[in-house]
Amino acid sequence: MFRKYAVFSLFLSFLAAPAQAGGDDVEPGLGDPADGPPFFGEVVDLKSRKVLVDALVRAEFGKGQTILTRTDPEGRFRFGAFGRTVDPNSIQFICSMKGYKAVDLIRAPGPRDESPIELKCLLEPE
Repeated sequence: MFRKYAVFSLFLSFLAAPAQAGGDDVEPGLGDPADGPPFFGEVVDLKSRKVLVDALVRAEFGKGQTILTRTDPEGRFRFGAFGRTVDPNSIQFICSMKGYKAVDLIRAPGPRDESPIELKCLLEPE
């Protein structure tokens, strides 16, 4: 009997864990807002104004640190916070895709320091 109660209690503790870990105020996958702002955006073909799927997005920061991601089927990408010690303005974002060259990167900061920062990478055919 005790064993069944212990297993059931453990199960209930797993169900309650997400609410205890931060609740609704932290979007999944973005981390703690105190660690700096997350970044999100899209990569767009400047000529056709269509999003580019599977484009490479590179974030460079610190002393040679790099994080890579690719755009999803909607042409979007996301980076979580880079940590308290990284100045969000010092992060360089480079977008690329075979057959395209980078034209511009537009950064739209959020209303508060910890708000997500939106990026738009503009590429054009080579």
